[in-house]
This record gives sequence, C-alpha cells and structure tokens, in this order.
Amino acid sequence: MPLPQRPKADSLTTLLKAPWVMAVIALSLLLGALLNPAQAPQPALSWYAASGLKTLEWNNYLSWLRFNGRGKLAGQLEQQLTNGDNHAYSAALLSTGFVKDSDQRARDFWSPAQIEKWKALRQHVPGQLATSNLYRWGLADSHPRPARFFTAPLTGGPLWLTSLTVLLLLPLAPSLERHLGHGRVLTLWLLGCLLAGAGYLLLARAGQMPFHGATAALMVWYGAFLGLQGWRTTLSIRLPGKAWTAISLPTPALAAIPLALLGILAWQSQPAMANLAAGVLALAGGILLVQVMGPAEPSQDVETVTPDATTQQALQRGWDALGRLQVEAAVDTFQHVLEQQPDHFDTLTGLFTAHRMGQNTDDWLHIAHRLFTHPAVEKGQPQQIASCWQQFRQQQGTELPAQIGWPLVTTLTRAGDFAQAEALAASLDHHDTRKPALLALREALHREGLGHRAKALEV
Repeated sequence: MPLPQRPKADSLTTLLKAPWVMAVIALSLLLGALLNPAQAPQPALSWYAASGLKTLEWNNYLSWLRFNGRGKLAGQLEQQLTNGDNHAYSAALLSTGFVKDSDQRARDFWSPAQIEKWKALRQHVPGQLATSNLYRWGLADSHPRPARFFTAPLTGGPLWLTSLTVLLLLPLAPSLERHLGHGRVLTLWLLGCLLAGAGYLLLARAGQMPFHGATAALMVWYGAFLGLQGWRTTLSIRLPGKAWTAISLPTPALAAIPLALLGILAWQSQPAMANLAAGVLALAGGILLVQVMGPAEPSQDVETVTPDATTQQALQRGWDALGRLQVEAAVDTFQHVLEQQPDHFDTLTGLFTAHRMGQNTDDWLHIAHRLFTHPAVEKGQPQQIASCWQQFRQQQGTELPAQIGWPLVTTLTRAGDFAQAEALAASLDHHDTRKPALLALREALHREGLGHRAKALEV
C-alpha cells in the first residue's frame, strides 16, 4: 500500500525542527550579560569595609589562617588588597570555620561591646550578600552552593565575549540539535554548567572573584559538535538573500574556534587559570559525553577505508581548488581519486560541491545519486548527506528514483532528520528497499518518543 501523501511542513513543524533549545538558552545568557553584569562594584564588599566588620575581624582572620597552616593564602589575600582587589574580603566574609571559631573565642580578643557589635554585624551579612549579584548568583570557592553551578553563567561576563561565543555557535547549532534532539542538547547544557563550575573550583581559592559568565559553560556544545564529526566537516550557512551554501572544512580547523575563545576567556577573566580550567573541562566533557548521548546508529557490515597520504593530499588539492573557484581543476582531482576508490565518501561530497558550482547539471545529478546511495556508516557522514540533500531539493526538487530515494530515507533517519525522511518517503514509489527503510524510520521515531508519527508509516 502506498504511503499517504503528507502536506508540506508548516511553520509549527519548522519551529519544532529548529534549534530552539539552544536559541532560548543563548538569548537568556545574552540578557544575563546585559541586565545582570558582574563588572559593577559589589555592595557587600564595600559594606564589609565601611561597616566596621573589617576593622573587627580582618586581622584576626589573617592570624587565624596562619595559625591553621594557611599562611600562603593570608599573604595572597594581602597582596590582592594591595592591588585594589576587594574580593579578598570575601574569604573572611564567607568563612564559616572562622566565624565559628571567633564565636567560641571572642572574649580572647574583643571587649563585650565589640562582641555584641560583631554579632549584630554578622547577622546582616546574608542580606548584604543578596544585594551583590556575584555573591548571590556566582559560584564562590568559599560558598559553592549547588544551585550556583547553574546560575553562574547567567551572571554576565563581558557582553562582547558572550555575544561572540554565541555568534560562532550559529552555524553549528542546527546540525547539533537536529542530530542529538532537544532533550540531549538541554542535558548537555546542564552538564556543561556542572563541568565548568567544577573546573573553576579545581584551581580557584578563597577570596577570588566568584565564577560567572557563559563562555566556559558554552564550551560543552562546541565539544559535542566536534565529537560528532569525522575528519572533515560540512557546514551549511544561509546568508541573507542567498541560498544555502555548503562549506567543507577539516574538523581540526574548527577546533581553533573554541580554543581561541578559551584564550580570550583566560585573558579577560580573573583568576585566569581557574576560568581556563572551567572552559577546558567543559570542552573535553562535551567531546566525551556526546559519544554516550548521541543516538546509536545501526551497524552495517561495510568495510570503511582509511584514506592514505596520497589520497589525503589529492583531496586537499581538490578542496583548495574549490576555495579558489577553480571548478574544473577540482573536478579533475576528485575524479582521479574516485576512479581508484569508487565509493570514497569525501571524494563524492567534493564532486557534489564542485558540480553544483559548475554548469553541468547531468554530472551533478549523477554524483548526487551516487552520494545518496552511499552507506554512510562513519560518524558525521549521514549529517553531511542530509545537508547535501537539502541543497539538492532546493535546486532540483524532491523527485528521486525509488532505488535512490529509499536508501536516502535510511541515511536521513540515521542523521536524525526525521521530518525530511518522512517527507521523502511519502513521495517515493514502491521498491525492494522500501520496507527496511521504513522499519528503520519507525524504530528511530519510537526511540525519540514520536510513536504517533511512527504509526502513520505503513510498512
């Protein structure tokens, strides 16, 4: 029985496919950096110095540190104050051990009147901390409450750095959220906040500026994207007023983006090494976590070929020629590799891009059909084919022979692009490959909790 024809995706379907989880979180982070900045003076620290509490306990606190074998920290705090960093006061302000010890031994160094004043001032500390956004929402080394792992990114770091980090995520977001799904992307963000906070606390010490800002936690998404790619990544970018453009880059080149952002983070933030550790741990965590969280792809008994040095050099020459808009030279280079390795995936994607840039529609259709029937069993390959299919249907429409279309349905399913797989399946005639393709699509929809859509597919 043929599949029922489905209407074209409406605006609601488009919205559900969009990376709206990443968009909402990014917007919240930008608003946090704009409306909840961390650069303003912290009222609690000014109050500590002006209220008389500092006069009563600061020297006692430094002596308490030295008595308990923490003389190095005492010296570092004194140096911070010499350099004008009032965050040093937070070491005493947030030290429960010092407060408990002072309460027991108050008569040794304060008069009864001073004891009463000290106790009265100490009762005002929580209220004063609540007026200072860094100490209310940020993650202080001396006060690492669990909720602050998640609120610290919303306490704004430099607005321009947060904006730059979000802007460079834009080309990656659709592919990442389409592949992982909304729930996994949200889970990655929450785990990224935990990893970034843990990385900061590994190297931070009492009296330093609390952890805040979004850049370190956002590294988990960069890491997840890199962890999903093969050795070459194809990005689809749509410029205003123009069609979608595919850009293929070596995956290691994309790693330069988060590494550069980490360098800027260390340069702009204090303490530098603690903030750098926060970003590095989130980046590495994203790479590892996505190996566990990513949807499992069905195993295929297909031998994968690792390109040798000669093949890699030829591919590089081909992509370089494309970068210089030398289409014919690129076609000749890729074609030479394809003659020796007829199913070489990166060569097929290179020829697909080259013929698309050229004028020979017949050659482009031929290569597109070969690419759409490729097994695409290696990591990142289904996503690249999904991107190529999107370009193809925008220019040529959705008509495909059944023997080409049903293998493509299977590949789109493994890429996580279920809406496109369903739409294509509805347009195809019967073929021997129809049943396994629909079974794979139904199983994937069930795994994603989309059973109502799976039931609509008649196998």
